Amino acid sequence: MTKMRLLVSCISAGILLAGCNGSHEKAHESASHTHSSSQAADHDHPHSQQDMASKDLVYAELSVRKGGKWVGNAYEADGFEFENVESFTAPPQLTDHSYFLRYEGPGWENDLIGYRLYLDWRNGIDVFVKTGREPVLHQVGQDGYDSYHHLSDWGADALKVGKSLGLGALGRMDDNTLMHMQNVDKTSWRLLADNNTSASFEVVYQGWDVADKKIDATTQYSIHAGDPTTMVSVTLSEPVNNLLTGLVDHDNTEFVKMQEGNWGVIATFGKQSLLGEDDLLGMAVLYRLDQVQKQFTGEYDHLVHFKALESLEYGFLAVWPNHPDSPKDLAGFKTLLSNKLKLLNASK
Repeated sequence: MTKMRLLVSCISAGILLAGCNGSHEKAHESASHTHSSSQAADHDHPHSQQDMASKDLVYAELSVRKGGKWVGNAYEADGFEFENVESFTAPPQLTDHSYFLRYEGPGWENDLIGYRLYLDWRNGIDVFVKTGREPVLHQVGQDGYDSYHHLSDWGADALKVGKSLGLGALGRMDDNTLMHMQNVDKTSWRLLADNNTSASFEVVYQGWDVADKKIDATTQYSIHAGDPTTMVSVTLSEPVNNLLTGLVDHDNTEFVKMQEGNWGVIATFGKQSLLGEDDLLGMAVLYRLDQVQKQFTGEYDHLVHFKALESLEYGFLAVWPNHPDSPKDLAGFKTLLSNKLKLLNASK
């Protein structure tokens, strides 16, 4: 993959990250991401603003398997060799557990947390928790599709998505059934930016058919250093009245709902991690109050139902208390959410 000259931009995030602007070159070779000794994470001290500007803290990728062939809906090869790409169109046979995309879709991370999107009909968003601050996704799944489900030195996949949206994915209602991307003509992904302090990418769903209504949906995801939030902008070919996002409804969690100014948030905190019966995880979806008609709980998710709009924005975040810079309890998680609402209101 060729080098990309990209504009470094980081948003003001209060206690999370101060803003800056500059330029930076960042190269990603096929399925690899190198870091100098100066970029190694210091697990004992939080990053200063200068550290954030100079260290590689944010990363996004999509990695495609090589050296094999399709047999029905499965990609078969003798080993696991992957290549990072800057753009990708899903072949029609791609489905869940096709073993074609490394960890089943695009991944993105910063110094606090990581995420992945299932780039198939499930369209769920999963959470990679991290033990440290340096980028790690370049090494995840290089040995197959199982090891990242177990806690290792870097972290692990910590969320049980199941039949839900996971965290912050999109769906549409068909009567009382929440549909994912079961009926889409074409799905494509494109990397927009990837530098030391921010990354963004785009996913386009063409011909998304639900309840006999076919639309195109363009989604752009962005993440910045020092802030666990992924912001999502959505553009539809025409408004629909059945678009939703949300987060999985697990047992043993505290449900939180807050609003301030133009923004609201729903969140859960508790023993909802796959990494142990007492392992804690906090998750939240942030939304503009003027773009939402209602919030309710469905069969598998706490849901946010958007108004019929051509464009909208929302965000989502996850925190793992075992990360050195994350809130350690529900009170700290609520403080983070309150601060985030203040920042979102101040940015508009």
